[in-house]
Amino acid sequence: MLETFVINLDGSDGRLADATAVLGAAGISFQRLAAFDGRGKRAQDLPLYDEGRALGVFGRVLTGGEVGCFLSHIDGARRFLASGADYGLVLEDDLAAVPGAAGILAGLVDRLAAGVARTPWHVVNLGQGARGWFTPLGDMGRGHQVVRAHYFPVTTTALLWNRDGAAAFVRDAGAVTMPVDHWLRVWATKAGTGLALNPPIFPAKGAESEIDAAGSRGAKRRGWRYFWAKQLRQATVKRVAAAAKAAFEGR
Repeated sequence: MLETFVINLDGSDGRLADATAVLGAAGISFQRLAAFDGRGKRAQDLPLYDEGRALGVFGRVLTGGEVGCFLSHIDGARRFLASGADYGLVLEDDLAAVPGAAGILAGLVDRLAAGVARTPWHVVNLGQGARGWFTPLGDMGRGHQVVRAHYFPVTTTALLWNRDGAAAFVRDAGAVTMPVDHWLRVWATKAGTGLALNPPIFPAKGAESEIDAAGSRGAKRRGWRYFWAKQLRQATVKRVAAAAKAAFEGR
């Protein structure tokens, strides 16, 4: 029912070894997915990137690494769809695993198949818990709850997809206009199709991502345009999340 993929850059052997050790200790097998390496490349030269729309909706241009990270996640969704599995877990290589992660994951898949989500869903964030606007759906054991994440968490360390969700992601991500974690927040929040585990079972270790690394965030072009675009985006998405929570809990 489940295929697992780990996104890893060619040459990042240490990170792959760490991820292999973490998942091996948890009893989880996986396939390595070679990341799209956008580091040191001009974003304008990479597939799907739309600089004009990035400036308009995100307020700044993206780095080649950020575009590469987005393309890697699209590839992960495509690889899952090609596998024929019912569910696909796409992980980044800087992950940890809580004790009992494999059992919690297996139980979550079973509960999802049995309809615990109550309404259609596309993606579960297993690397960052939901905050602000969420609705508990069920206890997964060991203190973890699956929740309807009306305000989808930012981070892409661990994403669990169903087939409809992965297909919709590949279809809708026709242009790269913001980093993939921010894009997914907007997309899943507006569609009302995001879930999460509180607390997460595959949190990031905290090391800087090599997939989208391209200098510190402070070195990226952030000016007044970025500030106002961020304020507008967050206000819009939070308003949608609040309304979705009220509607979902009022069913």
